[in-house]
Amino acid sequence: MSHVCNTYRHFLVLAMLGGVLTTLLSSAEVPAQGMQPMPGMGEAKKETMASATGTVTAINAADRKITFNHGPVPEIKWPAMKMEFRVVPSVDLSKVKVGDKVRFTLSGSGNSYTVQSIGPAP
Repeated sequence: MSHVCNTYRHFLVLAMLGGVLTTLLSSAEVPAQGMQPMPGMGEAKKETMASATGTVTAINAADRKITFNHGPVPEIKWPAMKMEFRVVPSVDLSKVKVGDKVRFTLSGSGNSYTVQSIGPAP
């Protein structure tokens, strides 16, 4: 009888661990580039090009990322905010520095956009 009880206990423990693991994995939804949906942000469903102006607040050249404090982006219905973006390899990040006022272009969809170009703001 003791063997049956131990087998039953092992089965229960494995079933509980499986349930916990399934719950954790199914709830591990991470928005693109660590961005949380914000009020006023529209979600485009197809690939969209957009442009904006803003100030560079951080550059991570090793990971090819840049952070802007940017104005509204009407093409994708985004309000002004501070955000980090991935940058395509063709953009030379050594030509921009923190504090620069820039105009940049983005391409992407939903909440996942990549910087395609960066230049001085007019």
